[in-house]
Amino acid sequence: MHLPLTWALVLLVIVLHGLGLQTLSTSMAWPRMSEPTLVAHVRLSAPAPVATDLIPLFAPRQTSAPKVAKVVAPTLSANNATAPSDVTDTPTRPSTTQADAATRPSVPEPVTPAANSAPPSLPAETPIAAESLAPTPPPSAPPVVAPVSWLGKAQFVWPMPALLQFDLSGTSKGVRYTANASIRWQHQDNNYQLRHDIQAFLFGTRSQTSAGQLDAAGLLPTRFGDQFRQEQAAHFDRTKGLLIYSANTPSQPLEEGAQDRLSLFFQMAGAMAGTPSLRSAGQQLSMQVVSAKQAEAWTFKVMGSDTLSTPLGALDSLHLHRVPRNDYDQKIDIWLSPAHGYVPARIRITQANGDVIEETLKSLGKP
Repeated sequence: MHLPLTWALVLLVIVLHGLGLQTLSTSMAWPRMSEPTLVAHVRLSAPAPVATDLIPLFAPRQTSAPKVAKVVAPTLSANNATAPSDVTDTPTRPSTTQADAATRPSVPEPVTPAANSAPPSLPAETPIAAESLAPTPPPSAPPVVAPVSWLGKAQFVWPMPALLQFDLSGTSKGVRYTANASIRWQHQDNNYQLRHDIQAFLFGTRSQTSAGQLDAAGLLPTRFGDQFRQEQAAHFDRTKGLLIYSANTPSQPLEEGAQDRLSLFFQMAGAMAGTPSLRSAGQQLSMQVVSAKQAEAWTFKVMGSDTLSTPLGALDSLHLHRVPRNDYDQKIDIWLSPAHGYVPARIRITQANGDVIEETLKSLGKP
């Protein structure tokens, strides 16, 4: 009796256990996956061998080949596979692993040659000219053309000593004014003197002076003075090759053919009178021009012939224009009178702010 009862209990336990597992499996069933889980299998493989004789000579040679990540197409796990209808019901979204794998470049698997097969032949190497391997030089800059020194071909014929009287008019900040001006030009033997005076009512007198020697290269100033209430001066020290200023301004190198703000008018007068080739339109004359405080490089361009209306009547003239280097340079125009030894018949100075000073010749006499 005990044995059958024991087996009955064992059978009852087995039945109840089976029923429990079935109930548990029904209540704890995994939800159906609306989107498949993608698994990327990654393995490392060495790249295909590279023929080193085809590497350009200027490329750096690698000491060891780096390992490249090999990406295999993602597959669906057998345990998570769903019916095709389930996949299309809900929009699929790639997993992080799949997105990462999509951004990585695909590297082909190395081809392993079969046993007893000949290695694949490489394409014939094309000969490369030696000059094609050299780095391409940068485009060369245009050659720098040294300016031709007009002093080398200039000959000077000096006008007779004279006292030139001018009518002066100008504008300052929109206010127009007039004044009297004069230039006294004197030379004897190998020395010259110049004096420029401007006399304006209520403003007093401003004077500029220049003194120096006459030379085969033109005027050689030794001192330039500029006085309005007090005088400031520049000294041309040709022994030291320096321009020395009295206004506590640092010295500057003295260049060949340098002129001051006053002597330049008669330097060009002598050059135009003695050198007809310099009168052609387009000719340029460059020089160092010195004031009482500094020196700058100026260039004058021959503009051609003009006819001026002056108190002396209509005067034929040769027009020269200073070529400005920037917007803040003074614009200077000079008209030289051939009938009077190429002395200036009109001088016009235009400031960067629009102020203008113009002197027009009205008479000539003895100094």
